[in-house]
Amino acid sequence: ETQPLKVSLKAEAATWKKQFAKNLHAHGKDQLETIVQYMKDTTLQLNRKIEDLEDVRHVMAIQQDIRIKESEIDSIMNPIEEVYGLLTRYEVKVPKEETDVVAELRGNWTTMNALAVSVGENLQRLQAGFKRDLVAQVKVFVVDAQEFRKDWDANGPMVDGLAPAEAVERLKDFQTKFAPRKAKWDNFSSGEALFGLPVTLYPELEKTEKEIEFLDKLYSLWTNVTQTIGGYVDILWTEVRENIDVMTETVTSFQAQCKKLPKAMRDWPAYVDLRKKIDDFLEMLPLIQMLAAPAMRPRHWTRFQEITGSELDMAEDTFKLQNVTECSILKHYEDIEECAAGAVKEEQVEMKLKQVDGDWEDLIFVFNEFKQHGRVVLDMVATAELIEKLEDTSMALGGMATNRYSAPFKGKVQDWITKMATIEEIINMWLNVQNMWMYMEAVFSGGDIVKQLPSEAKRFKNIDKQFVKMAKVAADVQNVVEVCCDSKMMMEVLPVLTEQLELCQ
Repeated sequence: ETQPLKVSLKAEAATWKKQFAKNLHAHGKDQLETIVQYMKDTTLQLNRKIEDLEDVRHVMAIQQDIRIKESEIDSIMNPIEEVYGLLTRYEVKVPKEETDVVAELRGNWTTMNALAVSVGENLQRLQAGFKRDLVAQVKVFVVDAQEFRKDWDANGPMVDGLAPAEAVERLKDFQTKFAPRKAKWDNFSSGEALFGLPVTLYPELEKTEKEIEFLDKLYSLWTNVTQTIGGYVDILWTEVRENIDVMTETVTSFQAQCKKLPKAMRDWPAYVDLRKKIDDFLEMLPLIQMLAAPAMRPRHWTRFQEITGSELDMAEDTFKLQNVTECSILKHYEDIEECAAGAVKEEQVEMKLKQVDGDWEDLIFVFNEFKQHGRVVLDMVATAELIEKLEDTSMALGGMATNRYSAPFKGKVQDWITKMATIEEIINMWLNVQNMWMYMEAVFSGGDIVKQLPSEAKRFKNIDKQFVKMAKVAADVQNVVEVCCDSKMMMEVLPVLTEQLELCQ
């Protein structure tokens, strides 16, 4: 009954053994390949011909590495040998070439060590010649360093009166010339240290290296600023407003970098030019932002051209930031600022006027039913609210009339003031007429008074017809401005009704 279980366990154990052996083999093979590759590479480098100081230094570094590795070699090789021994003991199939390599591992290490010793002995014999060559090359290089410095002083980027753009080109040229000298300098210094010689100093190269480092910082920033600001001025004016924050942030960052440059540079022409580019652009940005505001109208750009004495083509597809910056706007800062600030304040007046337009476009008279006459009398609550709105609007218009920034809208403001005055006059007359009409209508509704005052009754009958007709026409129109200002009916009828009603009383 346990036979299937036994078979299953044996199969599981066999699978596990196979997988474990596979993993163990892979691990051992990786370690074997690593040490074998190290010995191959090291042997190849030890066999390389020694021709210069760099080769000497390289061989000495290899020998030092071998000495360090030698102290660890048992801890590297023992695990490899144990792995392959275990695989052999349990009859795990391993390629013969691998077992051969393992068998030869320690012998190959010994051979490599012997080569290293031989190369070291050869190096001892060669060192004297390399040392003589080094001393001779250093003497020549000292003279070359002095000549290089003279050339730097006479033709380098620090020559007085040099334009920044020319200085940038000269700096690039001398950086190219300095690079191989720096390599020689490092090579000779390390060679002298290698042979235990006093390390030669090159004050001319040290000074030049420091100046190149400073100049590279300065001119890299100068180039970046020049290209960046040059790119900004090519932006279409319609896109300026959406880019203003990025421009401000970027140029402010340039300003911070400029302040971090060494103080010794601050009298250099490139630094002065750099600082001016940054400061001028940052000073222009608030003006540019104001000029890019939606409040700017064609009349303001006309004024801008008058202030700067310029002529601008305002076509959206060609008008750029450069067209504005070229107008010497810093020279006219205060006048331009006043013009742009005035545009914003004028826009505020314009918005208030639009608000007045919107408010009164929708305002209507509200009527109530009166007896058998229909909707002919003004609703007192709604009319009271209308009068309050009228007073508020009149006050606002009065403020606009005295505001210097209302000048472009003077005609419109005055037109609305006239309309408000007309509406107020008509409403006052209308309410007065309505009150008298309602009173007289009650009086002449009775038959007795009509018999007693036939002529007055006849007059009121005519008044009644005119009032009802006027009220119904107004009720059909409803809009306050149309009723009071777009038709002469109210101004013609109300005074007559007032006079007739007073006669009836």
